[in-house]
Amino acid sequence: MVSAKRSLALAIVGLILSLWATDVKAEVRIVALGDSAIKGHGVSASESYPAQLEAALIAKGHKVTIVNRGVDGDTTADVSERLDRSVPPGTDIVVLNIGDPRGNDVVLHHLSPAAAEAGAQSIMAKLRGRGVAVYRITRMQQGLVDRPELHVEKVHDKSNTMWHLNAAGYAIVLQRTLPEIEALVNETEKRSH
Repeated sequence: MVSAKRSLALAIVGLILSLWATDVKAEVRIVALGDSAIKGHGVSASESYPAQLEAALIAKGHKVTIVNRGVDGDTTADVSERLDRSVPPGTDIVVLNIGDPRGNDVVLHHLSPAAAEAGAQSIMAKLRGRGVAVYRITRMQQGLVDRPELHVEKVHDKSNTMWHLNAAGYAIVLQRTLPEIEALVNETEKRSH
């Protein structure tokens, strides 16, 4: 009788542990990669797009870590050159913002939009070849570029790229991008079980 009760108790404990284990989400490792728009030029680290994205995903119940690998002035060539250092093994998802027609490649280095796009496509192909899911933000400031209240700088000089979003601007970008990025996080969590 004691043995049967003990076996039943062990079976119940085992069942509870297995249910608990299937409910625990694996940590999803994300790298935010790109130029000053990813870095958060002119805002605090906690106000940057990657920080807002991480907070939103955690608030939705996901176990995520987002590492901000944005660098002021970066081009597609710069990102490609530092890809292995910036995206370590074990990275699940990269959120990429580089190669925009209004970005550093075109405006500062006078590459054609086609060359900038080719550079971005090459980066994405390399990442996917390593098994990393990629979400690319294109035209981060679409619909926001003519709204000075959403920018760090006081004046928009179109001859350079010094026109960066502030925390409120990044919050709008977050709302636009969160559903698709969360879908990638969900897929990664399912594969981890």
